[in-house]
Amino acid sequence: MNRKIGFTLVFALTLAVAACSSTTVTEQWSDPEQKTAFNNLLVLSLNHNDTRRRVFESGFIEELDKRGIESTASYELLPDRKDLSKEAIKSSIAGTPIDAVLVMRQVKIKKEDRYVPPRYDYVGDPFYGSFYGYYGHFSPIYTPGYITEDTIVHLESNLYRVDGEKLVWSGKTETFNPKNTDALISELAKTILGELSKSNLI
Repeated sequence: MNRKIGFTLVFALTLAVAACSSTTVTEQWSDPEQKTAFNNLLVLSLNHNDTRRRVFESGFIEELDKRGIESTASYELLPDRKDLSKEAIKSSIAGTPIDAVLVMRQVKIKKEDRYVPPRYDYVGDPFYGSFYGYYGHFSPIYTPGYITEDTIVHLESNLYRVDGEKLVWSGKTETFNPKNTDALISELAKTILGELSKSNLI
């Protein structure tokens, strides 16, 4: 590969990575008395319309399936979100092997303006035989400063044990600039289920 082209590609990839979204856990708590992992989860997404609820829950079901954990989306048992009362949920899972319920609620979506300062990036052929060769083979690219808008999605997730209806884990996440709904759900599922795994709850 031409060195100049290769260096340019590295530069472009660096910018692409910087623009990617990311999900972080900002707060979490787990019950120290919960000593065993759960084997079968009900996944319940709140404050979405029925269509988005299905998409959201399906994303988590897919990630749970990859991890070899049995799970059920709440829309399979209660298709109409208007029926999502505590009594209806308890009745729908009574007599099933479901031993825990993962409840997710979108807290807020925040928009923030952020100033990106100007920068110089050098693109060129990194191969040189002397100082003069170094000086002549790199060309500066100037990017002026600008204002960009960031989107931050805040989500709260709670895991309840069916037996005793006890809260055993709670966490809050922030997702910075999700590319689209599918990317948001995928990141959230991997992050939240990863934390549950680390806590030996799944």
